Amino acid sequence: MKLFLSSLAISDPQSVELAKLVGKKPKDIKLALVENAADTYAEGSRAWVDQNRAAIQGHDFDVEIIDIRQYKGKLPQLKDKLTAKDVIWFGGGNTYYLRWLLKDTGIDKLLAELVEHGKVYGGGSAGAIIAGPTLKHFETADDPKDAPEVILDGLGFTDSVVVPHMDNAKFASVIHGIHDKLKSDGYKTVPLGDSQAVVINDKEQKVI
Repeated sequence: MKLFLSSLAISDPQSVELAKLVGKKPKDIKLALVENAADTYAEGSRAWVDQNRAAIQGHDFDVEIIDIRQYKGKLPQLKDKLTAKDVIWFGGGNTYYLRWLLKDTGIDKLLAELVEHGKVYGGGSAGAIIAGPTLKHFETADDPKDAPEVILDGLGFTDSVVVPHMDNAKFASVIHGIHDKLKSDGYKTVPLGDSQAVVINDKEQKVI
């Protein structure tokens, strides 16, 4: 599996690594950007969504924003759309809400199929966390009540839990507490600062 998981979005140096992972020049890469993890945030508190979008669009990628809520009951149409993409990227927001939405729409199973067949799964913050084995302990950062159903199982694309924002002054104490609890439970973790990402290409893994 090919995964590109970050704390936030995609920096200039990271865009080079993403292009290597895909195996295409940036201008030839088609990226689906899913921002639904932020659905639960009030309009006035979504400036960071715009900032992360701009960071992703700031490269030469061909970016299409996709609202997966529009595809509930329409998985064949979404499969056709995503099959034409090279990267499927899930942005930040509420981790529990995003995981529920993927199950509610059936997209979690579709994603597993696409990633198994070579699509690059990308994600920042919540989008990175759900790629791992569990969502346990993130309730101190994200309100589980924002999700109609709390699902603790991640997508399982990697056996490590990405823990973003480790060096963020606003979130550090909460995030370090989450990281400590995950380690105590025996989970493998990948702690990331806000400028970092982890690239996973089958058995190869590196933090950039």
